[in-house]
Amino acid sequence: MNHEKWDDDKIEELLSNVPKIHDHRSKDDVFKRLQDEGVFEEELVPMKQKKKINWLPFIISVAAILVLAIVGTSFTKQMNQESLDSTAQEAKEISNDASRIMDTGMEEESMGLMVAEMTNLSTAVYPDELEDKTVFQLGLASDAADSVPVTVLIPNERIQQDFGNTNPTGVALYNQYAENFNESAIGFREYHPFVGNISEQGNQVIHTLPSNQPYDTASASSATYTASLFDTFHYYYDEVLLRNEDGSIFEFSEAGEPSKPIPLKAKGQFNYFKHTQADGSEYLTPNFRAAYETVEEALMAMKEETNDIYKTVILPEVEYKISTTENIVVVTFTKQLDLMNYDQGDAMQMIEGILLTASGFNKQVLFNNIAQIEWQGFNFADPLPMPVAPNEIPYETVFQ
Repeated sequence: MNHEKWDDDKIEELLSNVPKIHDHRSKDDVFKRLQDEGVFEEELVPMKQKKKINWLPFIISVAAILVLAIVGTSFTKQMNQESLDSTAQEAKEISNDASRIMDTGMEEESMGLMVAEMTNLSTAVYPDELEDKTVFQLGLASDAADSVPVTVLIPNERIQQDFGNTNPTGVALYNQYAENFNESAIGFREYHPFVGNISEQGNQVIHTLPSNQPYDTASASSATYTASLFDTFHYYYDEVLLRNEDGSIFEFSEAGEPSKPIPLKAKGQFNYFKHTQADGSEYLTPNFRAAYETVEEALMAMKEETNDIYKTVILPEVEYKISTTENIVVVTFTKQLDLMNYDQGDAMQMIEGILLTASGFNKQVLFNNIAQIEWQGFNFADPLPMPVAPNEIPYETVFQ
């Protein structure tokens, strides 16, 4: 049968089309026909004593009942089948939709995790990256009136072209490359090279400033300047000495006295927070150069946000304990930390923020109670290598 919808009018129409039964024979003819077919047994009660039975209405009634039963059964079966088919189809579609949604969600999550694993999210520089490369650092003027330390690994082929077979000092590198560093390519304002003359004497950097120097116009300018000097030269030198062109010691107007050498290897060391530039780019950087005497203090203070500019890199609701040996800091998470439960970039910033903080104290870090043994190239079963410097920028990005 087809799947047309049935209603009362349809049923009445069907019944009205059932052929009407007419019998024009006499009763005697009918009786004689039944008698000839052996319906009645003559040895029983004599015929005259038998009650005559009118079979025709009975037969017609039975036929009508059979027609109705057949039609009703077919109708009911069709309606039930249609209902079941419809329900089954809807359930199948819902199941398929749910499966597609679940599969899509799982596929997207799996794909995201696979992409994150295939993508190197590390931004720090490590010792195994230094082969055939030279470290070049700059402190860039940030949106926060401070400095953001960045690192470029210059291929030694370029170094040899510019310096021959001589190993350049930090000052020589600065004077050669700072002017060509494209700061705007990574969203910073042009700040380098420093105004005046940069030279060196032993473990000192000497910055000779002209009378029209721009670094003493306000406290914000001087803060950016001194922080930038630190980020640019601390990898190679112990301190920076500021001089006037006549050889005298430079004096900041607000201080009212000759400046003291800026220490680049101070006893206190920094911890690392996240700073976001106006263009959305994120960097790991010290929190306004707040210094700590011990690695334990520095690492525990990483949980505390003291301003709106530098944000903690410690993941939400993550707690840890610190213990130290001579060369290693042991960071033990109080609850097992599954790094895959977090944004992978955020997880990397926490791991590298801790590594960079500990490296300032010349210590490696051993992480305990992380679900993953290997993640993003790190093997948490062993102490991780000390990073050399933060915020690596690809050479091709800033040197065209």
